Amino acid sequence: MRLLYVLHQFFPEAYSGTEQYVLACAREGRRRGHDVTIASLLPDSSIPDPPVHVYRETYDGFPVVRVRHWIGLLRNEALRDFHDPHLRPAFARILEEVRPEAVHFFHLRNLGADFLLAAVERGLRTVVHLMDFWYLCPRFNLLRGDGTLCFGPPEGGIGCVSCVRPDLVEGDSPSGPFEKSGALASEGSFPSPEPTSPGVAAALARRPGFLREVLARAGAVFAPSRFLRDLFVRNGFPERRFRVVPYGVPRERFAPPAILRPRSPIRVLFAGVLSPWKGALVLVEAARRALGEFELHLFSRLEEDMFRPYISRVRQAAEGDPRIRFRGKFERDSAPSVYAEADLLVLPSLWHENTPFVALEALASGVPVLGSDVGGLSEVVREGENGALFPRGDVAALSRRLQEFVDRPARLSGLRPRSLGWLEETFDRFEEGYRGDP
Repeated sequence: MRLLYVLHQFFPEAYSGTEQYVLACAREGRRRGHDVTIASLLPDSSIPDPPVHVYRETYDGFPVVRVRHWIGLLRNEALRDFHDPHLRPAFARILEEVRPEAVHFFHLRNLGADFLLAAVERGLRTVVHLMDFWYLCPRFNLLRGDGTLCFGPPEGGIGCVSCVRPDLVEGDSPSGPFEKSGALASEGSFPSPEPTSPGVAAALARRPGFLREVLARAGAVFAPSRFLRDLFVRNGFPERRFRVVPYGVPRERFAPPAILRPRSPIRVLFAGVLSPWKGALVLVEAARRALGEFELHLFSRLEEDMFRPYISRVRQAAEGDPRIRFRGKFERDSAPSVYAEADLLVLPSLWHENTPFVALEALASGVPVLGSDVGGLSEVVREGENGALFPRGDVAALSRRLQEFVDRPARLSGLRPRSLGWLEETFDRFEEGYRGDP
């Protein structure tokens, strides 16, 4: 079967959880005999000539079609994130060239829902994967600017304006043309990129309803957790459209090694982006309070322009404590060895979390998980069975849980972490969607 996988960014420039998962799925599809092509944005959107350009390259043996577009084409950044008509013709050409039998949409941030509409209107089988909360939240993480959790667009989307762009609340009206006669615009009736287009506030206010209608037209929608499905249903998405399909990890990469845990002193692992919502600062502050001998290894890139101030705060908080070590990012090929060196993975996430891949990989590698009691994370971490939970953002509570394991390492050996699902099992469900099975 000819398959087209679509996501907002891809290797080699981007290599976070979504990109890793798409690559793993593509490899599993290839192993089964499918012909997989990957479509993605090209990160450099500043080059204006030509305004929209399609590149073709190869990665890991897969054809990769990259779309680059000049951001000046649509100056409304909020609208550009989810509804940019200038890219639709380029995607139509990609569909004509690849001729996929099914299109799997993993993420459409800054590509826009028009990609999904283009595939639907051509009668192609379409599958949407909810990798995070992008269809609900312009921030994609359902975290308000003050750090509190959100559970869906307030006031049908109008409340998103004060959260994302509080500077516009007084000066930009959420009224203006966006859809034609209240329905989805056809290819010839998209808003103009000229200044007469609706403002940023208007785009934010109407974003949830537009994406809800687009998502309802997909052939199947995969939610990796019950939490995610229930949250979308709570926000008006029809429950019958969703299939809860937990993420799977490649069996050949993350089988538990034959090692004796825990070590002395115990080795604690953090792996992930040093972004504020991943909560590394909470972990470092908690570790500083804990007494006794242990090692905390943080694997993450230390050069991220977007998070530079936060990374500086995390590193400053760790200064003077030799137990805390920054190891830099690790290549995915070395992930099994990183987990093999760990006795406990800590995920101090401050956002809802969908289902973090690092937790699934650690469990499949025999590493217990200590995580925040949020979102899909609280579904995979089972207290006393494969790990433990603590209240979100509570430094004192996390420090107490760490102290328990430092003082009594036998508690770790009493846990039984194991895989919660393998990728080949997950891919069986994907193929049902590709075939259009109910």
